[in-house]
Amino acid sequence: MQLTLASRIAPRAFRCVLFACAAERELHGRPCSPAIEGDVLVRYAYDGGSLLQGRLCTLTPADAEIATGAELLRVLEDDGVDLERFYPCAYEQEESGGGWLPVTDAVAVPLVPPRADDDTAPPSRRRWEHAPRSAPQRRRIDLKLCRRDYSVEAETAHAYSQAGSGALPRGSYHAIGIYGPKTEDNVGSLWRSALQMGAAFIFTINARFPMQRLKTDTLQTHCRIPYIPHDKWSNFVEAAPLGAKWVAVEMGGEPLDSFEHPERALYILGSEDTGLPQSVIDACHERVALPSVRYSSYNVAVAGSIVLYDRLAKERRRDAEEEAARRATEKPGIDLRYPAAGPRND
Repeated sequence: MQLTLASRIAPRAFRCVLFACAAERELHGRPCSPAIEGDVLVRYAYDGGSLLQGRLCTLTPADAEIATGAELLRVLEDDGVDLERFYPCAYEQEESGGGWLPVTDAVAVPLVPPRADDDTAPPSRRRWEHAPRSAPQRRRIDLKLCRRDYSVEAETAHAYSQAGSGALPRGSYHAIGIYGPKTEDNVGSLWRSALQMGAAFIFTINARFPMQRLKTDTLQTHCRIPYIPHDKWSNFVEAAPLGAKWVAVEMGGEPLDSFEHPERALYILGSEDTGLPQSVIDACHERVALPSVRYSSYNVAVAGSIVLYDRLAKERRRDAEEEAARRATEKPGIDLRYPAAGPRND
């Protein structure tokens, strides 16, 4: 009995000692940044993401006072950015009063270092008061990567003109996902609804549960349509299919009953507790809201299922109307195998 009691108390006492040691330990000295080659830091993030979670690369400009657009484009390309799909924008304030302007070869970004006593500069541009005075004041350029317009319709029309009568008809697809989901049960329920409603795949962005097997039903959904997890927003942006429109499912959008679903769509739902960030909503092409009677908040899996059902119902209704119109324009056939019945004059 004593051994059992001691085995229960010892781990708790050991944890208390560790916490006490951690509380007494203090950090000494001034913090400093790691040694990075280059005179200028270039920080970039994809549209809809946060610069605080962006990537960093370095630039050594030919001119100590300006960085040219060609230099910035070269740095981004060397860092792996697909400049055919995305174009960078820099924040400009003097000429436009504040806005993101595209970076081209002819753009010149000034590199005037901020003064330590400049109270008008934003906090991100001031000298860190705890930084060593001997440390160089690295200048930083913040960039936002925006998607280029990609017209699938134009490319499809060109393909039709080049192909013969055996060209395949243009198809449509859709997928659905959750930004920052908390529980895998909701993802699993949405996964099954996506299978039933004809979605191509489901996805998550910045999931807050361990990436384990999501088996919530007996249909073996994971063997029928894929589940694609994205650790962060930038991974989703880089992997998003070309030509697909992003649709934010969030309050304040167009009512679902009058919403016209895009031919190729990626539906993005918010998490169970916080919903979609405003930056993600702004990055989407469309925004749709679900109708309600008493309270406008739905379970995330239920909300996704409603959107998918609405798309499926409208597609079937449209197909039925097109089939009825086609039958109405067809001329009735004439059967020439037998003469028409009528009175005989013998």
